[in-house]
Amino acid sequence: MGKLKIVVDRTICEGIGPCAEETKYIELDKRHKAVVLEPGKPKEEVMEKAQHVKRQEVILDLTPEEEEEIFRSAEACPVKAIFIYDPETGEQLYP
Repeated sequence: MGKLKIVVDRTICEGIGPCAEETKYIELDKRHKAVVLEPGKPKEEVMEKAQHVKRQEVILDLTPEEEEEIFRSAEACPVKAIFIYDPETGEQLYP
């Protein structure tokens, strides 16, 4: 399992939604903005908290298959509102 830092820039996000179709970790909230779900935290709590920030940042511990899902999800975003970083080095991995 590897760790990735997922950042959703909610000011860029237009709520088109293909990102949410690629992984279980991203859903659209009631304002149609992408939200990264955090395992172990209630979904409603995560959704509520995300509504009050311009950039949601979450570090996820993922299997190789889940990592692929996250990258496909970020690539599916037509406005490039999802960024992926290595949380240890800070290196931007996508886009």
